Amino acid sequence: MVHVSTRNVQATNMLFSSWALVFLAVGIIIEEWVELKFETKNDTISHSPWICCTSVWPEDNLKVVRILMIWVLSLSFFHNMFLGLEFTYLLPQSKLVLFVNVFLSFLSGILLLCALLRYRRNLRQGQSVYYASYRITWIIFTAYLNVFFFIVSGILSVLQHKQSINCCGSLTILHESEREIQDIQQSESSVRVTSLPARTAMPRSIVRVHSTHTGEDSPNKSQIQTRRVTWAL
Repeated sequence: MVHVSTRNVQATNMLFSSWALVFLAVGIIIEEWVELKFETKNDTISHSPWICCTSVWPEDNLKVVRILMIWVLSLSFFHNMFLGLEFTYLLPQSKLVLFVNVFLSFLSGILLLCALLRYRRNLRQGQSVYYASYRITWIIFTAYLNVFFFIVSGILSVLQHKQSINCCGSLTILHESEREIQDIQQSESSVRVTSLPARTAMPRSIVRVHSTHTGEDSPNKSQIQTRRVTWAL
């Protein structure tokens, strides 16, 4: 099983969110999202959902799409800012920050997809009324690619949350094992084998046996035997 560090997940997440923000900025600058073709004219007109006023397309049909695109741009900016602050340790890696990142990424992707689908539907509805045909350009494909980037960024945020939980769990287990080892070492050092001191010589008794039968009072064995012989004679 390949182990991916949390820092690598954060770097990849920032890369996807940054590219999504860059593509959104390019979509604002470049107005050639769609080329509208007319029957009476040989030329074509470029159109973009960011254009607020046009003589070809009524304003009410694109107002919702433009509001959704503005919301996507704002949420993408805040999402990228949160990821940058978290990557530089200016924000702690808490559950609240991770939840905000996941929420902003998925919400940006869903809103952008809704805006693109509504824009395509408005193009099909206005094809027979305002223009003869239309042709989409590469900017539309980058917008769909942004949806993929936002979804991947949300998945990476969830993966980062799981990596942080696993890392905290492994650190807790490591601290507990170290604590157990320290406790065992302390218990082994406290329980020591105390050897008994060497057996010393027994002290002499302070009670001395005084012989009362000394000298004249206690006749020795030879005298007793002499007396016994004398009486026998």
